[in-house]
Amino acid sequence: MSTYLARLGFRPARRAGREPSRWLFVSPSLLAITAVLGLPILYAFHLSLQKYVLDEPGVRGFNGIHNYTAFLHDSLFWTSVENTLLISIGAVFVQFVLGFAIALCLARRGLRGRNFYLSVLLIPMLMPYVAGGLIWLMLLNPDQGIFNYVLGQVGIPNTAWLASPTLARITIILVDSWHNTAWTVFILFSGLLALPQESLDAAAVDGAGRLRTFFHVTLPLMKPVILVALIIRLISSLMTFDLIYVMTSGGPGTSTETLSFYIYRLAFRSLNLGEAAAASFAFLAVIVGLVVLLMRLLPDPTAA
Repeated sequence: MSTYLARLGFRPARRAGREPSRWLFVSPSLLAITAVLGLPILYAFHLSLQKYVLDEPGVRGFNGIHNYTAFLHDSLFWTSVENTLLISIGAVFVQFVLGFAIALCLARRGLRGRNFYLSVLLIPMLMPYVAGGLIWLMLLNPDQGIFNYVLGQVGIPNTAWLASPTLARITIILVDSWHNTAWTVFILFSGLLALPQESLDAAAVDGAGRLRTFFHVTLPLMKPVILVALIIRLISSLMTFDLIYVMTSGGPGTSTETLSFYIYRLAFRSLNLGEAAAASFAFLAVIVGLVVLLMRLLPDPTAA
C-alpha cells in the first residue's frame, strides 16, 4: 500500500522531531508584533520607574515607585478619574439604550429600506473624531451656531454649551453617543438576527405580548451579545481623548479632564514623561480590571 501511494506522489509525514517547526512560519508576525507593541511597552514601563522630565535633563535616574505614588497624591488625578467615570458611564448608557432601541426597530420583520438605514448609521461612525468634534464645535457656537439660532426662534436665550461644567459633560456624552451609537447598533442588530426564531414563535403561541417576550425571551438570549457590546464601548469611552481635546481641552476648569487627557497634560505640557508613563500603566490596570470584571459576567460557552 505504501509503495502504491509513493508511486502516486504521496510521501509519508515526517516525524515530529524532523518536521520544520510551526513557529518558523509565524516568527515574522511575532517579530513584527514584538517590535511594534512589545518593545514600546517595555520601554514605557522602564520610563515609569525613572525620573524623566524633559526640561530637567541633568536630573535623571532610577526613581522606583515614586512616579506611581506621585500622581496618587495629585488632586487633579482623582478629579480626572471622576470625570472619566461620569463621562464614560453616561456615554455607554446613552449609546446602549439608544442603540438597542434602534437595533430592535431594524430587526423587525419585513422592514423596508433596512440597508439604507444601516448605511446612514455608518456616516457618523466613519467620521474622524477630530472632524466630528470641529463640526459640533461650530454647531454649538454660542453666537453663530445653528442650535442657538433654532432655539432663539422659539424664544429660548443663547446657551453656552461648553461654558458650564455640567453642560460641558452632557455635551461630550451626547456628541460621543452621536459618533459611536452605530457600533452598539451593529453589534446588537447582529445578535438579534442570530436569535433562534423558534423561541420567539413559541412565546407568541403562548400568548406573550411584545414586552413580555422582550424581557423574558429576547433579553436573556441577548445577554452575551449585550456584555460584549458593553465591554467594547466601555473601553473605547474610557480612552476618549480626541473629542475632549478638540471641544473643551479639559475645561471649563477641569470639569471634562479625563484620565487620557490628564496623561497627555503630564507628558506634553508638564513634560514629565516618567510620571505620565506611570499614570498610563495605572490607567491600563483600571481598564484590564474592568474588562476582567465584565468578562466574568459572560456565560460559560462550554456549560451545558
